[in-house]
Amino acid sequence: MQEQLTQQHLLRHPEKLSRFDKVRIWSSEWEMWWRAGGYGYTPNLAEAGVFEAKEAWRHVAHCGPEKGIVLVEAEQ
Repeated sequence: MQEQLTQQHLLRHPEKLSRFDKVRIWSSEWEMWWRAGGYGYTPNLAEAGVFEAKEAWRHVAHCGPEKGIVLVEAEQ
């Protein structure tokens, strides 16, 4: 099972970001994955972007809790 952490949890425990190398970004608001580069959304996991964990965090750290952002470990 892939490890995952919510954006809200990471705001309280930023040290846990180091658990990940690469991640996919899930939006619970849209119930879709972020595409590569953060350009839109897709329901298809195969089309989801794979981000370096720190890059993904730069994209989502500012998002409000209503977005329901989850970083999901991308299998190597």
